Amino acid sequence: MEQQVNAYFSDTYLFEASAAVIAAGRDDEGEPWIAVSPNIFHPRGGGQMEDSGTVEGRAVAVTRIADGMVVLTGAGQYDVGAVVRTAVDPETRLLHAALHTAGHLVGFLGEERGWRHSGHSHFPGQARLDFHPDSVPEDLSTASSREPVIAEIQESVDALVATGAPVTSSIDETGIRTVVISGVNAEPCGGTHVRDLAALRGTRILEAKIKRGTLKVRYEATHG
Repeated sequence: MEQQVNAYFSDTYLFEASAAVIAAGRDDEGEPWIAVSPNIFHPRGGGQMEDSGTVEGRAVAVTRIADGMVVLTGAGQYDVGAVVRTAVDPETRLLHAALHTAGHLVGFLGEERGWRHSGHSHFPGQARLDFHPDSVPEDLSTASSREPVIAEIQESVDALVATGAPVTSSIDETGIRTVVISGVNAEPCGGTHVRDLAALRGTRILEAKIKRGTLKVRYEATHG
């Protein structure tokens, strides 16, 4: 079986592609699925929601099977070797990329304060970075004590976005992908990202509050 090439690793802004069906089957409910290459669909994972899109104009669901291959259901039945036209929804893709990149900034700024990262979500409406509260010396027990901390993080986010720094990625010989925000940091990541920080709009820190034993820094962002 041909190895799947995930084109979204190298180009967040590739919204359409002609692709070959490299595998096909049926799920537990008998629904046919296909895997294509190059694959432009990002599956759910790494705190990022899956893309929405189509194969030959038909809406598909994007999932990942046990061997890591990204598969599509809803397209109908195709033979291996068939060539199909694939597309992802640009608005959804760019929102997810903006939220994921902004999340890297928030995580970096939290770690700069000495906070230990413990989790994250880049889902629209639920975007947040989680930190261990025992690594947080600041008093965040009241709204008034949280306000200056939120303002400091917001000021730092604004300064980073204003640099317009490029965002790039590379995959090493072991298959590990690293995303680099120039002048900020580099970290392993399988998500989609904006091409530079100038593309971010409305990056805003909404809250920094300890809930259920975790410091949750909530944020929002869109693509300009």
